[in-house]
Amino acid sequence: MATKGQFRVECPHCGESFDADFWTVVRGDRDHDVKELILSGEFDLLICPKCEDMVQHEEPFLYIDPTRDILAFVMPESYEAEKDKWIARMQADYQPVKAALTAGQGLTGEPLYLFGLGALTALLESDRDREEETDVMEFMAREEGLQLLPVKPAAARELDLPFTIPVRTGMAGRAAALSAAEGLYAKNDALPRLKKLVEFLKTPGSDTVPFLKNK
Repeated sequence: MATKGQFRVECPHCGESFDADFWTVVRGDRDHDVKELILSGEFDLLICPKCEDMVQHEEPFLYIDPTRDILAFVMPESYEAEKDKWIARMQADYQPVKAALTAGQGLTGEPLYLFGLGALTALLESDRDREEETDVMEFMAREEGLQLLPVKPAAARELDLPFTIPVRTGMAGRAAALSAAEGLYAKNDALPRLKKLVEFLKTPGSDTVPFLKNK
């Protein structure tokens, strides 16, 4: 679950200094209310106790979502001016706790280093859009009696594909996926990531599908 730390903040409007709680670790797969604050832009907003004006204040935090293979160090946007220094510091902090953070979590990729809440928000919004399109595709696939296989989340983001791919039973490898994807896209051509899946599967390559997630 989400954990908090307390930091000293100075109000840019009246100069008042006050202590405020900030999330230091957010579990995106569990802390749904906190995730919604990130998506809405309210995550780093405070109210000054003296002048009652809104204060935006960033502190570094760790965002983890094993279901989407995300482990991201989110730093204030102002840190980007010394990007290399801060990434090196986060990497040094990460190594001693890497095993504890990733053990049994299904996290396989390298951590992300993001500057500014907007970078994380953009990633989460893209994933949400991908999830919605995947849900539509999966509904159609089940109606057709197709199997569904999970895609590695990082590969889905890199290639802009759905989080799962349909597979036609009785066939194997790339041919099974291509036949199923083409059939679904013929029924609904309003799914751009399904179209990209068809295009990818049509490109020359081995008969295997390289981006499938290990069960």
